[in-house]
Amino acid sequence: MYQKMELLAPVGRWDVLEAVIEEGADAVYLGAKKHNMRMFRSDFNFTEEEIEAAIKYARQRGVKVYITLNNLLFDQELEELKPYLRFLGKVKPDALIIQDLGVIKLMQELRVSLPLHASVMVNVHNEPAVKLLSELGVSRTILSRDISLAEAKQLLDKTGMELEYFIHGDMCLSQSGQCYHSGMVFGESSNRGKCMKTCRWAYSLWDRNQEAALSLPRDKKYLLAIKDMCMLNFIPELQESGICSLKIEGRMRTVDYLSKVVRIYRSALDRYYKDPLGYQMHHGEWKALHADRVRDFSSMYAFKNPGSTSIGYSGEREPRFFSYAVREKEITEKDIQQQVFSGQLERKKMFPNPKLAVRVGNIKGMIEAIKGGAHRVYIGGESFVSSGGGWSAADLYYAVNYCKTQGVEGVVTTPRVTQGRQMARVEELFAHLEKLKPSGIMAANLGTLYLALQFKNMTVYGDYSLNVINRWSAELLKKLGVKQLTLQPEINFRFGAALMQKAGLPFEVLAHGPLTAMITDHCLPAALVEGTTQADGCRLSCREKKISLIDEKGQGHPVEVDEDCRNHVFLANELALLPFMKDFIPAGAAGFRLELRTYPPKEVGQVTSLYRKQLDMITADPDNYRFDFKDWINLKKSHNTTYGFGGYMKGVKIRSKDI
Repeated sequence: MYQKMELLAPVGRWDVLEAVIEEGADAVYLGAKKHNMRMFRSDFNFTEEEIEAAIKYARQRGVKVYITLNNLLFDQELEELKPYLRFLGKVKPDALIIQDLGVIKLMQELRVSLPLHASVMVNVHNEPAVKLLSELGVSRTILSRDISLAEAKQLLDKTGMELEYFIHGDMCLSQSGQCYHSGMVFGESSNRGKCMKTCRWAYSLWDRNQEAALSLPRDKKYLLAIKDMCMLNFIPELQESGICSLKIEGRMRTVDYLSKVVRIYRSALDRYYKDPLGYQMHHGEWKALHADRVRDFSSMYAFKNPGSTSIGYSGEREPRFFSYAVREKEITEKDIQQQVFSGQLERKKMFPNPKLAVRVGNIKGMIEAIKGGAHRVYIGGESFVSSGGGWSAADLYYAVNYCKTQGVEGVVTTPRVTQGRQMARVEELFAHLEKLKPSGIMAANLGTLYLALQFKNMTVYGDYSLNVINRWSAELLKKLGVKQLTLQPEINFRFGAALMQKAGLPFEVLAHGPLTAMITDHCLPAALVEGTTQADGCRLSCREKKISLIDEKGQGHPVEVDEDCRNHVFLANELALLPFMKDFIPAGAAGFRLELRTYPPKEVGQVTSLYRKQLDMITADPDNYRFDFKDWINLKKSHNTTYGFGGYMKGVKIRSKDI
């Protein structure tokens, strides 16, 4: 029914290239010395001369070569990328693996034509996203790690797109491309090949309702440390799913390790294709693979949510800890007095009337936000269990109509992740749009963006989860029909300002509230309190306990569970730009967003009014505006927590070693 699956091997050095081809890889993927997702070792990856030689070497042996250009890129890096893209256009690898949509736009400008594969970091998990990528010229999609084989088959049957699937190696706990923890805390982005793996820190568990620690066994210390993927036992199931390419992770792995992995998978595939009816797993091969494992194995989400079985709680098989918990920078009185963002702008671009937007978790919160002075409210999207959970159709109709009576923009939002039944619910939402007539729709992933763009008279906003950090991406989305974007939260202030000033679209900035460090399908309350998953019939512990992860510095990272049982893990400090708004307006901010979904309605109103007061004062007389420290005290009274800078202070930027 389907063609034979390609065995795709990672290559970080020349000796690995020769070895994995010798062991039977059908294709290899490798990267240059810059601009790819494996950048920790200077002795790995390839020069341009080596890439050209590698393509020639592989082709002589009937093996394909895919080049990884799969991280997010700033404007300066894309400018520097032009000669490299021209070089690739000349040597013609079999495909280019990309994450950043700006690369597509730049290739169009340069008239460089190569087959394109969408990286796993694009976080493709629904049919409309595949359709959008296909229209942009992508011929293959590397599926999100949280996609089951059954979902993969459905995507193939509906779209006909080539689908690639990870079968072995290191995995991520977070939804791909949606983890900002490393970037915001260390300035080293998981979306740029520099992840510091905060998911592999030691954590304990805290019940915020009871204000007490939750007892866990002593060997349960690394609560997010996900195991390695291994699908050797499931060759027939992979074939039946229609997956075209089986991807082994590990471009930083040694030749001995990868030779064995490729050899064993090659043997299994050959035996299966020789006699599918009589195929059996070879026990000796399994034992050899298991003996040489890095972490323990799991089939991950291939068949269902694996829950606790996918976590290596003891940490004893972790090969390396890239980082340990650090204290997040808190905003101090001295920071406010010194106005720490002042003097960083090389140029200024000011929107005449920046808007104040508030994302709310329920109707009551929306009403208070409007009373507090919001110009725009974001309604719908994910709802957290702690806030009541779920926006019904009746809620949305009431909310949109209420906004119209108050002269406020009511924009309907969409979830960051929409798989399976969640996509069906989004399609139901879109079926209401013609009658609902909101002021706009905010898309949070490529699938919901594709659906939103079908409404020609609807204002479409792009959320920060679209990961736009350069003007080429912004221009591509503008051409598609997007009217406004949101600044990605892990980006340093100065680099965010440079983007907002050069981009052809207005940008909104996140200004206040809890910041999502990672979003994951692994449910911590179910796994740690009950030892189960939603698929196995959990007892909904998330309705009884509000948990936080406590890192080794004693900081609490709140965990919120949404209506689809996804867990949103937040930074320890909430964001607060109240004292610094005057520097973000000349930086190019078209608006400020308050993320107040977790706030009680009364606090929503109080916080909104404080931000509206500052915004009005700045726009009325920017030259003579001074922040009154009493308003900082009032903010702390309204919502007493620890406040920080998010990624604006220590976030991601170009370092000299990246150029």
